Amino acid sequence: MDVHSDALEPVSKASAVEAVADQLRARILSGTLSAGARLPAERELATQLRVNRLTLRAALARLEALGLIATQHGIGSVVRDFRQHGGIESLPRLLAVMRERDADAYVAHVRDVLELRRTIAVEAVALAAERHSDEDLARLRALADAQRARTKDVFDFARGDVEFARNVVRAGRNLALELLLNTVARFPDEDPVLTRAMYLRPTAQQKMYAPLLAMIAERDAELARTTLRAALLKLDEHSTRWIEREVLDGRSAKPRATKSAPSKSPAPVTPTGATSNPRAKRSRTEKP
Repeated sequence: MDVHSDALEPVSKASAVEAVADQLRARILSGTLSAGARLPAERELATQLRVNRLTLRAALARLEALGLIATQHGIGSVVRDFRQHGGIESLPRLLAVMRERDADAYVAHVRDVLELRRTIAVEAVALAAERHSDEDLARLRALADAQRARTKDVFDFARGDVEFARNVVRAGRNLALELLLNTVARFPDEDPVLTRAMYLRPTAQQKMYAPLLAMIAERDAELARTTLRAALLKLDEHSTRWIEREVLDGRSAKPRATKSAPSKSPAPVTPTGATSNPRAKRSRTEKP
């Protein structure tokens, strides 16, 4: 593996482990470091990054825990196919990488996230309709009422909606869904573009809570599934059109470059022959 050592810069000691892990994770998720590529030997990579080997090993251990690399004695660290070995916890970082590097891939993955949200929401509400207690319903009503004061701030409204969703899932008594929700719950703080797309009209979306609560209270799981699926599909069609205009037309919330001092972040670690910025191919599309 050929590494451009002159392109690498040291990372700050305070965040060295996370910085090293984040840099390599970004290259793996973007395809710059493809499946099967071998990372440099520990001594070489630690020298290039100007971190000690304990720091490097801690960073590599994080990547291995995420299923992004495999480390074997005598062989070193080899990049794994994240589609086969990675978990949903890599999804927020994948979106962040693609937002910076490949607009088409970013929009394609946003569609995936919206589809995932619909799947979680529909089944979570159905389970809540079947299994909720009176205390659950009272808590959900209070959270829905609180959303009225948040409609003027998209991000505040989004956080409140995540909390409402979390309590819907808890009312359904399904721990697996609750843990899955944790990944989706990160987006209000981690991806402003996606958050704006998901909450285009907070005032109108706030009005959805009342019929949703009515379906839960009636304990009609099938009605909840069919009604909510149709409502969310329509909502997500609007979100998809908006985000396509924002990102593909070059009007995303991506920060503009400045003429300030150069960044101290490490540069890409790229194997010979690697192809960066792969274009995502989709076999299915959603009509706007």
